[in-house]
This record gives sequence, structure tokens and C-alpha cells, in this order.
Amino acid sequence: MTKIDEANLAIIRILQKDSSITNQDLASRIGLSPASTLERVKKMEQAGVIKRYVALVDMPKVDLHIKAFVSITMKDHSNVGIQAFSERIREFPEVLECCRLAGEKDYIIKVVCENIEAFDEFTRTKLASLPGIDKTSSNIVLSSMVDRTELPV
Repeated sequence: MTKIDEANLAIIRILQKDSSITNQDLASRIGLSPASTLERVKKMEQAGVIKRYVALVDMPKVDLHIKAFVSITMKDHSNVGIQAFSERIREFPEVLECCRLAGEKDYIIKVVCENIEAFDEFTRTKLASLPGIDKTSSNIVLSSMVDRTELPV
């Protein structure tokens, strides 16, 4: 895959909003044949442009009522320390996202839990068990004004 042209961008925009759309409907919406559309989608999947398809779940409807962002400052900034932290943080299903940062904090993680007690348990047992952490700072989300999944392409 060499180029993301306007037709591929149109496919991406549509699939980001509804990945369950049929190939026939997708093709008619972008004005290409179903065969050409399917070939484009497959090429983008193979190239990693389209990484995967997921279902977006309403957190409270599956008894997840706490979303938090936890900032982490590390003691150990060596490659070994970074790698050890990176491997261990992936073990926790509560962590939806972990980003290494430039600036005052080293990492920020997005965490979801059933309730405040479960979040407390997560921070005291799981998070505290990670190697090289100096300090953490938690921010509990009260409400979300924007909650997008689509990239602005």
C-alpha cells in the first residue's frame, strides 16, 4: 500500500463510524464497485492502516462506573526500567491506554473500574506492584464532554 487516496479516506471515515456496514453498502456510498472496495479494504488491513474492528461498549451498562487518568513519575528512566514497566502495565485489563510522555510526568494511564473501591484496590495492589514507580497522581473523570473514536482524516 503506497498511498491513502480520497477513496481510501472515504472508506476509513465510513468504517470508523460503522464497521458493521456491508461491503455492498460501503461500495455504493463511496461510488466504487464492491470488488474494488473490498480490495481496497483488504489492502488497508494488510498494510496495518486498518488495525482491527471493535464493538464500543457503554461502560455503565457493563458495571464499569469509574474512569480515571493516573499520571506516573518513575524513579528509573533506563531502557531496562522502561521495558520492565511497559511489559507489566500490559498485564492489567483495567488499563485501557498507557502513554509515555515528554515533560514532568513519565506516563499517563487510562483506567476503568467497577467502583471507587475497585479503583482503590487497583492502585494499592496492582499499580503499586509495578517496578520503578516514584509517585502517582489520580484524576477521576466526572463526565466526558467529548468521547470520540474516529480519527479526523
